[in-house]
This record gives sequence, structure tokens and C-alpha cells, in this order.
Amino acid sequence: MAAVVRIVCLDLKPPHFDEGINGWWCDEMAKKGYYAYDPSNYHGPLHFYVLFAFLRVFGRNLWALRLPVALVGTATVGLVVAFRRYLGAGVAFLAGLALAISPGYVFYNRYSIHETWLVFFLILFFWSLCRLSAGVDKLATWTLVLSVAGMILTKETYVIHLFATFLAGILVVVTGPASRSRALHLWRHLDRIALLGSALVGVGLIVLLYSGTFLNFAGLRGLVETFTPWTKTGMEAAGHAKTQYDLFSLVPNGLVAMGPFAKLQAFRPNWYWIKLLTVYEWFALAGVVLSLPYLFTGRRALRFLAAYAWLTLIAYSLIPYKTPWCVISIAWPFFFLGAAGLVCLRRLVGLVPVVVVATVLLGHDAWSMFRLNFKEYDNPRQMYAYVQTFRDYRAFVGPILREITLHPPLKTELKGNILLNSYFPIPWTLGDVSHIGYFDREESWPKNLDADFIAAPDESTPEVEAGLTRPYFETTFRLRDGMGLCRAFFQYERFKDVFPGRQPDFVPDQTQ
Repeated sequence: MAAVVRIVCLDLKPPHFDEGINGWWCDEMAKKGYYAYDPSNYHGPLHFYVLFAFLRVFGRNLWALRLPVALVGTATVGLVVAFRRYLGAGVAFLAGLALAISPGYVFYNRYSIHETWLVFFLILFFWSLCRLSAGVDKLATWTLVLSVAGMILTKETYVIHLFATFLAGILVVVTGPASRSRALHLWRHLDRIALLGSALVGVGLIVLLYSGTFLNFAGLRGLVETFTPWTKTGMEAAGHAKTQYDLFSLVPNGLVAMGPFAKLQAFRPNWYWIKLLTVYEWFALAGVVLSLPYLFTGRRALRFLAAYAWLTLIAYSLIPYKTPWCVISIAWPFFFLGAAGLVCLRRLVGLVPVVVVATVLLGHDAWSMFRLNFKEYDNPRQMYAYVQTFRDYRAFVGPILREITLHPPLKTELKGNILLNSYFPIPWTLGDVSHIGYFDREESWPKNLDADFIAAPDESTPEVEAGLTRPYFETTFRLRDGMGLCRAFFQYERFKDVFPGRQPDFVPDQTQ
């Protein structure tokens, strides 16, 4: 089930802005031979190297760009089911089912972005801890260390999760004498050879990929330098604040102007993540409620997971920068805790009430998943479809792609002008076309606007038409939410076979 909903019609949704950027980076890797990690811009290198490999094997297309993330998302569901030995079969299978049909996890597992990798490594880390807790194990030692390496290779927010893990571990150890003795026993009997070997491999992978396979050693500095720009981005929100969900300031009004308190004012408790759960993730929302008892009682693994989950939720709630795909890095523990809570309730109230509740929760999530992923994937009213490219952007790229499919030599002959202040994912979608100019300001437009195809803001149509000397087909399209209507121009002689029987929409005065 997890594989079907993640892979079927994988290219149905138009590429997101970020996917266009990621695909463009892969094109740059093909030119340079490595990923040039820039700590001020984008995330860790692992995702890009995997994408690069898939694009080389399966061709330069959206399906290949998304396939590795869809596969990792599917593997994550399988990993959740693998917890049956440590949390019980009922908990593992129920959590796995909920994750398999989760609207957000399916939606972002069908995106070529980093978060799915981070979730996989976080759950693998937790699985490794559970396996180690059950007995010293070489495999668990290796997966524990390599999962940390995977987080570091994926996204800078690994620091938040490792810090929350550290604090949760302290809470569990301090609040239970048995936990302290168990932790000491595990440390004393840990396989030092496996620990050393896995650490060497993990460090080796980090050095290999951050250094651009030893072709860009400056990338290694980014491991440390990255926290300066990302801390700035996190505090300033970079246009992604969700202030309508702010609750209150942590700093009293009288202290706002005093030194460090001015910066602390940016951190406000915020219920945006809970809002997402109330709209889409009812099973995870139930997990938030049912996790509360596990903060104080229950088996070690669930107490640890509850503490970690709440610490992570609080941390992300305080950070001003909020994009909805981060929810999958936050919510996954609540699927386990929700399943554990329902299994526990079965013993208290009986099977039938729990089955009814679980059916309602899973039924809502399944319907929301289908509607979001296969019907309204570009509807800006859907909170997960955040700055998503609209499907009617194909009104612009579709004729160009059809033309170069019908006549492959045109890839090096067509010329285009993109006169938009924001234009991704177009550069990646049309990356096979050699001669395209991108001009994000009207003052930078070329003097000769004539080209085989043009995209411009619709309100700039008079200015564009004033600079054209040939007949053109015209059509309007929307690129994404937050941008105005755009207008596409297709040179009549070049595209008349794509629009058979249609007369040009624009004819310059001198040709009439």
C-alpha cells in the first residue's frame, strides 16, 4: 500500500520550486563532476548524489527525480513495521498503516526534497536504540552511527533532533533507576570494534560527499559555517513566518528593548504544527494527546519517544521559520505513540470502541491523502501545497516539450526569453533547451525580445508586444501561488504544427 500511493502517477504533480532547484543542482553536477556544497543556500549533499545517480540511470525526467524519495518513503514504512519486536506487533503495524496513508507523508514522499531522508534516518536511529536496548548488537551499532551520519549528510536541522534525543535520554535515565543501570550496562558492553568501524565509515562518507568527492574541500568548512546563515534564516523566518498562529511572547514587554531579550522576542510559542495535524493528520493528532501519559510512565522506549517528540515539537514551534514539509520531521513519533495509546486503550475499554476510533482516524487520513495527492495537489487552499507550481504551467512548457520531442535537433536551436522575477522550476523543466535567457527585472530585458517562446507577467503584455516583430500564439498561465497571471508567447512559424489550424493571436503592425 505504501509503495502504491507513493509511486503511482508519481509525475502527476508539477515540479515544485525547490524540486526545480534540486534538479538544476544535478545539472550543475553533470557539468562540474561534483556537488559544490554552499552552506548559505541549500542542504546536505546526500540527496543530490542520489538524485544525480537516478537521473543518469533513468533519464532526465520528473519521475526519475522523485523516485528515490518515494522509495525511501516506502522503506520508512517498512522500518516502522520492523519495530514489532520492540514495541509489539499491534503498535508497529498500526503505526505503519497510519504512516503509509498519512496525507503529509505521502505528499512529501512524492516530492524530491530532503525531509524524507531525514525522517528515515531519525526512525532508523530510534530503531537502533531499541535494538541496542534489547541487547548489545553489532548491526544496531552500525545503524546507530550511520543513521547519525545520514542526518548530517541530509539537513542542518539534525542538530535540533540530536539535542532533543540527548535531553530525552537524560530524562529517561534520571527518572528511572533501572534505566540508569541499563544504560551503564550497554555502554560497558558496547562492541568497540563495531563502534570504531561504523564511526570511520560514517566520517568517511561525510568527508567524501561534503568535499565533492575530494574535488571541493572548501565544502568541508560548510559543516560548521552552515549554522550561521541557517540560524539567521530560522530567526528572521525569510518570509515563512506563520505569525497568525503565535500564542504569546516569551519576553515581557518591559524587557523587549534590553540587549539579548530583543532577539529572544522572535521566539514565540506557535501552534502552526498542531493546526496542520488538525486539518490532515488525525492519527498523529491522537498521538499528541495519547503521548502525555508516556511522559511519566510506560516502557522505556515509549517514555523516551514521548519526551523526544515533545521536545522536538516545542523547538520547531519556537523557531519563527516554518515550512509545512518540516511537519514530517516532527510528527513521526506521534504515530508510534498514537498506536501505543490505542493498543493500551483496548485493554481498558475493549476492542470495539478502539476499532471505531481507529477507523475514524485512519478513514479521515486516507480520504485526505487521496484528495490532496491525486486531486488538489496544486490547490493553494491546501496547506501542504505550499508555493506549489500550478498544473496550468504546462500551458507554457507543454508546447515546448512537445516540439523538442517531435524535432530533437530543436533542443539546440530554439531560443527563449523568460521575463519573470521568479521562474523555477522552468529552468530545470526546459533544461534540455540550450538557449534560454532569464531576466528577472524589466530593466534587464534584452533589446530584441523576439524569440521562439517567451514568458512574461500578464500585465507586461503591452510592453512585450511592442518589442515583437513576428506573429505569435499567446496563452495565459499561472506559475504558482503568490505570483500574478503570466502570459506565454509562441512564435507562429515555429509552433504552428503544435497548434494545428490555429491563427496567431498577435500580429505586429508592420506585417498586417
